[in-house]
Amino acid sequence: MLLTIFSFIIVLGILVFIHEFGHYLAAKLSGIRVEEFAIGFGPKLLSYQRGETLYSIRGIPLGGFCKMTGEFPPDDEMSAEEKEIYYDAREKEECFDQKSVWKRFAVVFNGPFMNFVLAIFIFALIFNIFGLPVRTTNSNILGDIIPGQPAAQAGFKVGDRIYSIGGQSVETWDELADIIHRSSGKELVVGVERDEELIEIEVTPRYEESAEGGVIGIAPQLLKREVGLLESFRLGFGQSWYIFKVTVLGFFNMITGKTPAEIGGPVMIASMIGQAAEIGISSVLNLMAVLSINLGIINLVPFPALDGGRIIFIFVELIRGKPVNPEKESFVHIVGFILLIVLMVFLVFKDIGRTIF
Repeated sequence: MLLTIFSFIIVLGILVFIHEFGHYLAAKLSGIRVEEFAIGFGPKLLSYQRGETLYSIRGIPLGGFCKMTGEFPPDDEMSAEEKEIYYDAREKEECFDQKSVWKRFAVVFNGPFMNFVLAIFIFALIFNIFGLPVRTTNSNILGDIIPGQPAAQAGFKVGDRIYSIGGQSVETWDELADIIHRSSGKELVVGVERDEELIEIEVTPRYEESAEGGVIGIAPQLLKREVGLLESFRLGFGQSWYIFKVTVLGFFNMITGKTPAEIGGPVMIASMIGQAAEIGISSVLNLMAVLSINLGIINLVPFPALDGGRIIFIFVELIRGKPVNPEKESFVHIVGFILLIVLMVFLVFKDIGRTIF
């Protein structure tokens, strides 16, 4: 549990930091005043004031924000200090809404963009450190385990040697894969040799349509070759582009009803990160890259309060030749934010129910 919580906070913190840093960097380069750069929500745990910006870490590690002056119009709920900051920035033309359409677009888009850049760097790091797989072996030793799948949930580890499944002896990967493939929905007792100790693990393969049979989320050992720095970035970009396309297609299939909508919340993500941490650093890095791409894509969805929703208002301004009423736009984003909070609470309860039942 401690490993899961610690890993979740670290991974999510890095993803949020990179995303918000993208907004922050573009805002600074555009001459926009940034009032606060925060990781997390809720009460401040740590804070540091430098110049016009407050840098803070807050108590709820489920996001973050980059508060720019002029994002929303002043209202009666603003304190006297906040109004003073707003009008001072406006006099110096440092407000978000005073900048050109393309500068505002760059500020909003740069958050998701930095998540895509982070994924490329992480995948490049994986290839550079761990090498490029060139072919699989037919060994009955586990080479990789996918977080969130039955094998990871059951407690299998990379390096485990499977010597029996459901009472049948296995000596090759083909033999164990065939038994798993034919056992969808059936609980299997798996004999495992780990660190010269023999143990038994129970696991139930789930049906995978693409495999046309049962899977538990394991992969065989791979033979790899070393990869240079430049090639690792080329491979990192290619892997990121592949994950991007697969993720977008997955979202499209869920929306059109071609595949069931299996959406996880913070609890499920934390569980997957914890499982990845138990598997090894390469698994954590790989999952972090995949989550970073997902975060970038989700933030570009044209929904109020998300970056994609704000980009829609910018495009509407381009078409109309004048901005949407700031108070109306602010109201739409507030409603969107409330709906996102409701969705988050629903996903948390769904995750808890999935875990318990």
